[in-house]
Amino acid sequence: MSAAAQLDRHIAQWRLTRDAEPFETHSSWLCFVRQGERRALLKIFKPGSDEVPSARYFAAHKGSGTVRVLQSDGDAILIERISPGTRLTELSAQGRDDEASHIICDTIEKLQQSHADIAGWPGHDEHLAQFTRCRAAPPVTTEIAARAADSFRALNASQDQHVLLHGDLHHENILFDQERGWLAIDPKGEIGELAYEIAAPLRNPLESPDLFMLPAEMDRRVHIYCERLQLDRERVLGWCFARNASAALWYAGRTPEPLRDKAWSAATLTALELLQDHGRRAAEPR
Repeated sequence: MSAAAQLDRHIAQWRLTRDAEPFETHSSWLCFVRQGERRALLKIFKPGSDEVPSARYFAAHKGSGTVRVLQSDGDAILIERISPGTRLTELSAQGRDDEASHIICDTIEKLQQSHADIAGWPGHDEHLAQFTRCRAAPPVTTEIAARAADSFRALNASQDQHVLLHGDLHHENILFDQERGWLAIDPKGEIGELAYEIAAPLRNPLESPDLFMLPAEMDRRVHIYCERLQLDRERVLGWCFARNASAALWYAGRTPEPLRDKAWSAATLTALELLQDHGRRAAEPR
């Protein structure tokens, strides 16, 4: 069924009226709509979209830190419309990056307050498998990729507490609503330790990798996340290194998106530098 037919079917089925022209992202076709007087966003999932589980994820949180679901089925989701929809990237761009980091912590805390059931959600196996499909994607060399794979396996095996994670909780996926505050959108849904969740915000905003992925900047952000969320610094950096290396390898050979490609690689190399510095300091005689 075509995108237009899918939109028309759900608009009729859920008694919606269009509020604007449809548009699309890499994973979905979308349209601003109304359901009676209620303003909403209709999202039709493209084949193979990794956002299909989002309705289940939102339902598990009951609006705590997320948008609310109004309708859903296996092909589409209708969610409340966020207004004005300011993205968290704007705070970082305005020189308010520490504030943005604290908002990410606030959002994570709200999401975890739901104590969502982890049964039936995937772990990180798909990301780990990426290391066997592609062994280098410059500047992530074969040697760095091998080290990242080893780190990923070690971190994955040593997690001591599994919770339901958003899986892609970065600055583009946290929007401001004038009534409900900052809300998470576009979850992937994975289970793992909380330190894993920090790999995504540490590689964002994508537009400014030369600013936010410098060692001093990443270290400052990591300090905020670890202090606020009681996380281990070495594990946060380890996940940042390993997960973003996996993402860089996944991206290799796909349609070029220079900002995304640069950000993933930059986060990988900066986290590795900080990990190596941590190792050198730990080895120094006291």
